Amino acid sequence: MDAKVEMVEGPWELPEVWCWATLGGLGTWTGGGTPSKSNAAFWADGTVPWVSPKDMKTDVIGKTEDLITEEAVEKSSAKYVSAGSILMVMRSGILRHSFPVAIAERTVTLNQDLRALTPYGSIESSFVARYLNLATRRVLDDCSMDGTTVNSIEVSALERLPVPVAPLSEQRRIVERIDALFAEIAEGEAALDDARQGLETFRRALLKAAVTGELTRDWRENNKPAETGHDLLARIHVVQQGKGEKGGRRKWGAGHKAPDNPDLPEIPEGWAWARLSTLGNFGRGKSRHRPRDDKRLYGGTMPFLQTGIISNSTDYVLSYEQTYSELGVSQSRVWPEGTVCITIAANIAKTAITTFATCFPDSIVGLTPHKGIEPYWVHIWMTTVQQRLERYAPATAQKNINLEVLDSVLVPIPPPAETTEILRRVTEALSALSDTTTMLETEAADAARLRQSILKAAFEGKLVEQGPDDESAAALLTRLRAGNPSIARTRGRRATR
Repeated sequence: MDAKVEMVEGPWELPEVWCWATLGGLGTWTGGGTPSKSNAAFWADGTVPWVSPKDMKTDVIGKTEDLITEEAVEKSSAKYVSAGSILMVMRSGILRHSFPVAIAERTVTLNQDLRALTPYGSIESSFVARYLNLATRRVLDDCSMDGTTVNSIEVSALERLPVPVAPLSEQRRIVERIDALFAEIAEGEAALDDARQGLETFRRALLKAAVTGELTRDWRENNKPAETGHDLLARIHVVQQGKGEKGGRRKWGAGHKAPDNPDLPEIPEGWAWARLSTLGNFGRGKSRHRPRDDKRLYGGTMPFLQTGIISNSTDYVLSYEQTYSELGVSQSRVWPEGTVCITIAANIAKTAITTFATCFPDSIVGLTPHKGIEPYWVHIWMTTVQQRLERYAPATAQKNINLEVLDSVLVPIPPPAETTEILRRVTEALSALSDTTTMLETEAADAARLRQSILKAAFEGKLVEQGPDDESAAALLTRLRAGNPSIARTRGRRATR
């Protein structure tokens, strides 16, 4: 079979011994297929890797989540793809931002959302795969299909993609150099990941030390507070009784002793336990109107928060995406600035503090603390018990907890003076942590940009020296075009991302 090699014009100038060729002419192409899921003989005890988009997370594919039998290959549209082939995702939501490419380390099969290019013997698989890493944006912009419900790559457009081709020996030198440089970058990124994990461990330890009093042990040794946590709760109780608020199920009092609950930490002398609902105005939002798509309810000036805003906020809610009209407000409840918002659906017990008056739905519980109770203290405590509260959510598609579960949460209340000191120390430590996190994110972004710079230099012919005795790429492609090219069946070169 003659090779359909086509030399074309490319987007930049190449070294004299290089040339541009279409991706489609660099080898043979194989599509994928899915054996019948209803036939157990196709899947039970399978030994043949079956690659799908969920496996395309590494540069080299050897193992897959799913295996099929040889019978499945013989009796379905699935086809064998030899080792060294370049695998590409052609249909998946990930194509909105990425174009996954990998090399088959062994003989595999593909599902229908992938295609494979098995390069001719004079084309290095890793050389083409690395170029496709560089050309991701070009592929997504020029080869994506319009009007499809799932993001897809048009096969014919991808096959027309210009690819720079270097002499074979230079292809190998380039891949070797890229692999070496990427391995160094990967070591740096591993160190960044370790640093991120260390910062998260520090953050959790800091908050635990804060809410158990360990953070201010030295402060208590030198400062005797004028008012204890019990005194503060008693004072709040008196004030609220004077306003006509009834205790009822809220169990007002001078504070609760810690129940026999292994999840609750020991607290210092002078601290008290109080139910979450006794610390302020407490209740669910109110905004599930019928019909929910009534446009008269929206578009006014009052901010309206959804659970996603709370879940994605760091400590404070600083923005909003929706607003309520006067009609919406009249049928809802306005919560003031400084309200602690707690989600009870989807992401359970995520919290953030409002910086403006707002409305929110009944999937969010609000707590507007009484005077003397710091919103940020409540937020910190809720952060430390968030995972415990998730256990109360039923295992359903829409995870949620009810108000009674949240009402059972006990909050440690330090003396007011100690709360001030705790929050000062926490704020300073978290500010330093944030600065360090930003620095790490910058370094991670720099690593990604460095990879792209290396790839750009490689495929402009600037990464390694030219070999004076190398056969030119034009001669190589002319020879391939003459007929009967050998197909690469060697193991794919392992690369480090």
